[in-house]
Amino acid sequence: MFKNLRFIKDPVLAPYYIQLDDHCYIAQKSTFSESGKEYQNTIGHYGKLGICLEAIARDSAKSQSYDSLKEFVERFEQKSEELKNLIRLWLKHFTMRF
Repeated sequence: MFKNLRFIKDPVLAPYYIQLDDHCYIAQKSTFSESGKEYQNTIGHYGKLGICLEAIARDSAKSQSYDSLKEFVERFEQKSEELKNLIRLWLKHFTMRF
């Protein structure tokens, strides 16, 4: 039997989101067909949130073409750092409350 599905759907992650289960974080990407039907593509299953976010950053960087390896690496690092900063801000906010 399926348990309640749980998600992290932050607009900053769009078109990505994270499905949560009792054992891992599942990186998902929403895509749309030409007719407008929504599909969910699984990027992967990860034991740690940080690794899941890195996979999202990598997939995001791979979604376009580049003229150089340097350009690709810079885009990946930019997206990865953006997502890590979100976690840092959340942790700072969370720890200040308790």
